[in-house]
Amino acid sequence: MIFLSLVVVLLLVQWWGSGAPLQYDAWFIRLADSLKNLAVIGSSPLLHLTLSLLIPSLILALLVYIIAVLLSVNWLFFLYVPVLLYSLGRGNFSTEVKAYIAASERGDNVMASRLTDELRGGAGSEESCPDVENWPMLHSETLRVISYRGFERMFAVLFWFFILGAVGALLYRLSVIYRERETVATSHGRLAARWLWLMEWPAVRVMGLTWALVGNFETCYRCWQARLLDVKHSSMTLLNNSLRGALGVDDPLLGNCDTNGNEPNVSEPTVTPNEPVYSLSLIKNSVPLFSRALLLWVCVLALITLVL
Repeated sequence: MIFLSLVVVLLLVQWWGSGAPLQYDAWFIRLADSLKNLAVIGSSPLLHLTLSLLIPSLILALLVYIIAVLLSVNWLFFLYVPVLLYSLGRGNFSTEVKAYIAASERGDNVMASRLTDELRGGAGSEESCPDVENWPMLHSETLRVISYRGFERMFAVLFWFFILGAVGALLYRLSVIYRERETVATSHGRLAARWLWLMEWPAVRVMGLTWALVGNFETCYRCWQARLLDVKHSSMTLLNNSLRGALGVDDPLLGNCDTNGNEPNVSEPTVTPNEPVYSLSLIKNSVPLFSRALLLWVCVLALITLVL
């Protein structure tokens, strides 16, 4: 059922452009707000986060159990498809990246910066934004955001769908929504960010290895290996390093990691006359990597389904 559900969902996403027709988050926001208004729960970030995520996850798990026991596991298909569609990321990733590329090519740095901020959302909002007049820095930051958003909107959801079924996919999406609504300046926001980082930790490693297989293996694998057990840096930083490696970039000044695992220095990049064009080309070349990675995951899942 997992493989069939995935295929149907991908076809629907190709048709709609996203899972937007089923993505209404007001019910979860009301639930989280209602729990926060309760004195005992609202005063405890851990309790509030746990109950906000656990209540809908347990309800879904109960539905899965009831359908499997009273009907058949084949009927789970009709539950998996809508839940997986809901759990996919918000917005049309490809359209947003193309809009940024178009703004960059016509030299509209204000629009390009705004599109980057919209794509970033609450991910990495605590970090300083680059100077919009500096195209190389803006392109570099945008690639960082793209590396995470492409992962968060599709691949992290599929990872947990493979591991825990519909419950895992829903749990991840609700964790993202919770994090997006809380600022890192609050205890609720810091806890939510840490929890989401824990959920993404194994998926980030699988994503990095996948990019190595569908991109430049040598540079990507070196970066992936150097950061394999990293517990200090954000998911966005590690994904950015892996994506750049898959694109064949092995220059710390452009944001890739080195073999010693040192943090890249992008504060004062060495700019050459072709640098803005080169940086934008990385963004253009990153989009096919996501498509090839998805195709690889589908093929692997199909093989596992046939073997089992």
